[in-house]
Amino acid sequence: MKVEIVSISTKLLMGDILDTNTAYVSRSLRKINAQLTCKVIVGDDLEMIADAMRVALRRSDVVLTIGGLDSSVDNFTRLAAAQAANRPLIAQSPGIDGAHVLGESPATGFLLETEDGTLICLPEKRRELGYLLETEAIPYLRRQRLALSPQDWVILRTVGIMESSLKQKLSDIVQDARHRVTYDSFAGQTNVQLWVQADTEEQIQQELEQMKQVVLARLGDHVYGEAEDRLEEVVLHALAKNGRKLALAECYTNQTLANILAEVEVPPGTLHLLALETGAELAAAVAMDDLKPDDDLTRWCRIAAERLLERDGVDLGLLVYKNISQGGVQLLVTLASQLGVSVTQRSFGGHPDNIDQWAATLGLAHLRRWLLAHK
Repeated sequence: MKVEIVSISTKLLMGDILDTNTAYVSRSLRKINAQLTCKVIVGDDLEMIADAMRVALRRSDVVLTIGGLDSSVDNFTRLAAAQAANRPLIAQSPGIDGAHVLGESPATGFLLETEDGTLICLPEKRRELGYLLETEAIPYLRRQRLALSPQDWVILRTVGIMESSLKQKLSDIVQDARHRVTYDSFAGQTNVQLWVQADTEEQIQQELEQMKQVVLARLGDHVYGEAEDRLEEVVLHALAKNGRKLALAECYTNQTLANILAEVEVPPGTLHLLALETGAELAAAVAMDDLKPDDDLTRWCRIAAERLLERDGVDLGLLVYKNISQGGVQLLVTLASQLGVSVTQRSFGGHPDNIDQWAATLGLAHLRRWLLAHK
């Protein structure tokens, strides 16, 4: 079975941004022995996108598209898919007759089986793309018998440990030629994928479980979940289960963590999200002096987190601060409670598009560590 990737973005076409998504999807396809035959980039033009889809469907069995799914006027993936498949548009999500929604939100992606092949349309945001690829697209491809022999895998999701450390801890776990361990990292989180090929389904599941237990024993609470678990859901559910209330403020992170947390359902009053962006706005909100150039940033953040705790009358006050200076980017996470203040600091040298997501992960990881220590 042949697979083709179509990336939809004028910015990619013009070279304004790096195409890291296609490389990530390619690696995922290689892990399941899929035959990737072609990669195409097309700009934000309805007719060009539809034509690229038609050509790709003629050349391959499955076409994976990336991008063009949000609500802006230049995103034509749905319209193009309907044209390419000669299907009518409908009012029900995902908007095309016969298509199936991928994920929980109608805007995240969809799958459309046509006479010529299958279209799997995924978003360009890496966080959503990775989640849908792992939980929807790859399982679908596996069911289509892309693998050469019966196999299965388990995804263990980790945080708070670098991929290099994971590889060192698990370097000797593969004892059979039909076993594999692969890794995928993004913005402070790493997925550990355990793969097993065997003659029977029973044997596959037995060997997978054995590998899984070894990994859990070695990594401990660095593993926060499995396949469909998301860090923000795990952390907030633990927060709610313990009866704690959290106030969150972010500075210069584009409200990335707040936007992520807002999507998680928790009991009313569990979350207090401050809608602000700058240090000056935070200082005004918690009635303290604004940060001056010669001030100690760490001390200022500690005071702000404590003021946040007092202001909202909650159990925990979390401040995520991104500081950009001539020396680079520094991420500070400060968590205040009645027991004191804890701080995590990291210097960031990765791709600038991922900094805010890194900040969100760092904040969640710090909060999760505190909750584990104070059950």
